[in-house]
Amino acid sequence: MEKVSIIVPVYNAENYISHCIETLIQQTYTNIEIIIINDGSTDESYNICKQYEEMDNRIKLINIKNSGVSIARNIGIESSTGNYLTFVDSDDWIELNMIEFAINKIKEDNADIVIWSYFKSFKDQELKLPLVTKTNAKFTNDKSILIYKSIDSMYGQNKDIQTVSAGTTWCKLYKKKLIVENNIKFNPILIRAQDTVFSIKAFTLAKKIMYYNENLYHYRITDTSTSSGTRFISDTLTPFNALLDEFATFKNCVNDKVEFTKVFNIRVTKVLLWHLEHNYFHPKYKGNIMKRKREILNLINLDFYELALKNVVYSELPKKERAMVKFFKRKRILTFYIIYKLHGIVVKLKTKKLIRK
Repeated sequence: MEKVSIIVPVYNAENYISHCIETLIQQTYTNIEIIIINDGSTDESYNICKQYEEMDNRIKLINIKNSGVSIARNIGIESSTGNYLTFVDSDDWIELNMIEFAINKIKEDNADIVIWSYFKSFKDQELKLPLVTKTNAKFTNDKSILIYKSIDSMYGQNKDIQTVSAGTTWCKLYKKKLIVENNIKFNPILIRAQDTVFSIKAFTLAKKIMYYNENLYHYRITDTSTSSGTRFISDTLTPFNALLDEFATFKNCVNDKVEFTKVFNIRVTKVLLWHLEHNYFHPKYKGNIMKRKREILNLINLDFYELALKNVVYSELPKKERAMVKFFKRKRILTFYIIYKLHGIVVKLKTKKLIRK
């Protein structure tokens, strides 16, 4: 039996980490190592993980100062001794046959990567969602759909259904050799979508990728996960423009450059909204309303954002991004600011109802 390394970065997950670990140690495929990287948690996460490490010799607990999920995952890769790698987030959990399913498929298919689907899990409700498509698929030379679905999570689907990017690190089993020999790492500069860049790099270098629409991973929706995009970042230009630079390089990895540009412009528009969420529309932003307006106008005059606002396919955007494009094209920043704040209140109330049902 070949060994599978399961990498779990942990930061302040005391309410969920036990459930996560229980589903790992109870896997039907037993030749695993569980590498837990405690990323400077300030709650009881480390102590909980330590107890499990003492109970199960397949668990390796690494304690580091808070450095971010990219560095934590890179340490996990470097510390792994398995033939295959997979990633699980500390507030999620997995089906007990997930590893067995994945290892059997990757060996049967002689694939470099196997991908599967997931559940979007609220407290009393689960949505069964495909990660890529509703049917199984094989990818060898042309990885375009994987790249498009990674850059734009809602590519080719109903825009009213919020799904995750196909580039999320979970729901995948990688041959470790593919990752290590090509020096694929998570970029610590990137604050969001670092997993997407990692995955696309792996996709482009893999000779064969198999996708199975089997729902085996539970993506837990909590107050924390639904508000993860709202922490204040004073400098959003550095990480978000670095992300767009990374995405732009993948244009050379697809056959249809026009389609890539369409998908890329959609992503740029969504990143523009991230600037607002993390910075200019954030409650911790320091400055009056006119300063917000000036800085946003400067932002949308930068090449990436100016071109996206001009050329993005409006009908392909979710409702919030459509509204932003509509008002930003007319430089009506303050009007959109009011609409954005009202929308946020409505969404927060709806999400709380789903979580607390």
